Amino acid sequence: MNLYFLNGPEIGRSMEVREGVSFLGRSRDNDIRIGDRTVSRKHLKLATIQATYFITDLKSQNRTYYNGRYLTPGQEVEVIEGAPIAIGMTVICLGESCRDKMAPYLDTVTLLRGKETAERALGDRRKRTYQKRGDLINKVSLTLKDDVALSQILGEVLAHIFHHLKRIDRGAFVLVEPGAVEVKSVICRLSKSAENGKATYSEKVVESVIRAGKPLVYSKSYVEDRNGLVDTLKIFKIESVLCLPLMGGAGVVGVMYLDSLKRPDGFRREDLLDLLDIAQRIAVTVESDRFATDMIDVAKSLAGDYD
Repeated sequence: MNLYFLNGPEIGRSMEVREGVSFLGRSRDNDIRIGDRTVSRKHLKLATIQATYFITDLKSQNRTYYNGRYLTPGQEVEVIEGAPIAIGMTVICLGESCRDKMAPYLDTVTLLRGKETAERALGDRRKRTYQKRGDLINKVSLTLKDDVALSQILGEVLAHIFHHLKRIDRGAFVLVEPGAVEVKSVICRLSKSAENGKATYSEKVVESVIRAGKPLVYSKSYVEDRNGLVDTLKIFKIESVLCLPLMGGAGVVGVMYLDSLKRPDGFRREDLLDLLDIAQRIAVTVESDRFATDMIDVAKSLAGDYD
């Protein structure tokens, strides 16, 4: 079985996992070395026994998040194929199914990263420093660890994005059941610069991204017109928009939607890479929350059987 990197500095990377025990971490003496500063030197042990996989957190600093909870260090847990595993800011999974579902998303990330590399070679002076970019991702990561309702977490994430990306006026998380288009819940917010406006989003943009499973960007510097959406945005006076799919192990679980009503240059490529990282980490949180809710429903049902 193959191991896939769904998020983090090495997104898109994959490798075959050998039978036996493999160690994952930042240091060179690991079987699978991960170039992510949020990953510990020796972070995770992966054991493969007759096509069954187990993981053990090795007392890592930023811990390991799987199936709705942080793993207890030293405790071995069986891994389900296609289920995301978060180690630091890197998200990995085992199995071909997750690669197939992530393919359109990863193709877009590869394209953006290739263009960013070319711009860096030309000396693009507009890029934010790595320190500022890391600050946004770090704040989001800390927020996702909070033991509060999912709606509150997502609202706080939007607040962090508004604080760091001043050009954005509105933001929303639109959540759906995997494989469906019907909206299950919406968390929508306005930035301080747009407090007199209405917290909403373009339904046509959101539906297009859910169906395609690919990011959609419309701005002065990066235009991708899909299904005539540009005309729709002009009608609603949206100058620039970014909509990213939240890709879970079972498919698209929702989208992150951001737009600007005043700035045609609302999004830059370096913003996109940060937001792609954030969107994938949020997808893990959304899936974990759904799993926990399902387990509570099962427990209530079982309790009812004994009444």
